[in-house]
Amino acid sequence: MTEAEASDLVSAKFSRMMNATTSPLGVAGDPPIAAAATAVTLVAYLAARRSDASPTVQLVLLVLVFVPVGVALLVAIALLGARKTVVAWLAKLPFPIENMNAVLNGLGDILEVTFEGTPPETPELNAKLDAVHTDCFVTDNQDSVVGMRIGVVDNKRNPAASNHARYKRLITIVEQVLVPLHASAKITCVRVK
Repeated sequence: MTEAEASDLVSAKFSRMMNATTSPLGVAGDPPIAAAATAVTLVAYLAARRSDASPTVQLVLLVLVFVPVGVALLVAIALLGARKTVVAWLAKLPFPIENMNAVLNGLGDILEVTFEGTPPETPELNAKLDAVHTDCFVTDNQDSVVGMRIGVVDNKRNPAASNHARYKRLITIVEQVLVPLHASAKITCVRVK
C-alpha cells in the first residue's frame, strides 16, 4: 500500500484526542488532567496567601499553578506529527485497515477481518490472540469474515489512557497476529467496528 492510499484511510487532520491516543504522553495533555492539577496548585497558592506564607513560597506555588497547563501545551505540540506516524505504519501493512479513526477517537473494540478464502479455525485464531492478551478473542467466524475483540476496558476516570491502550493493542494484534497470518491465509481488509 502506498502512503497516499494509507493517508486516505485516516482523517486529513487529527484532533487533539487523536494525537494524544498515539502516545502514552497523551494523558498528560488531557484537559481534565491539566485542569485538576491546576486546581490543586491554585488552592495551595490561595491557602498560602491567606496564611501569610513567605513570599518565596507564594511565588513558587504561583509558578506551579501554570505548570500543568504548560505541560499540556508542550505535549499537544509534541504530538502534532502523530498523523504522519500513523500513515507510515498503515502504509507498510500488506492489507488496509478501515475506520482507524474510530480507534484514534477512543471507539471501536472489534476488528472485522475479511479473508480472501476460508478463514482459519476459531481455536487456532484464539490461541494466537491469547498470546497477545487474554481479553482478545474471536467473537464471530462466518464465511470469510472473522470478528476479533481488541479487549480493552474503558477507564471512566481516565479515558485518554484507555484510548492509548486500545491503540497499542490494535497495533500488537495486527503486527503479531494478522500480518504473520496473512502469509498463510490472505487478508483482504481489516475494519474497526
